[in-house]
Amino acid sequence: MNFHDKIHELIKALKETNEYKTFLSLKEEIKKDDVTYEKLKKFKTKQQEHHMKYLEGKEIPENELQQMQDLYAELTKNEACRQLLESEIRINVLLADMQKIIANGIKDIAEF
Repeated sequence: MNFHDKIHELIKALKETNEYKTFLSLKEEIKKDDVTYEKLKKFKTKQQEHHMKYLEGKEIPENELQQMQDLYAELTKNEACRQLLESEIRINVLLADMQKIIANGIKDIAEF
């Protein structure tokens, strides 16, 4: 058994899920609308920046949080955008499940 081959199989299995296929389809649909796609990219960039600040223990200013909430509210008025963001959440749940299963499977490494 090749470890890396198994990882590639896992990725292939993820890509075969309805959640992944739906996400890609919605992303392609949104790309056709340049304005919405740019707003979505801006939102995702800001979301990553906020996540990094959180991980670094930095406080996020209230006005930045409000800007994110406003942008999110604007994006979710677009049905495809709303569905894409919901689809992304479902993929993240799958990834969290995968991480939990792996962690449970190798408890003997972490436990002393």
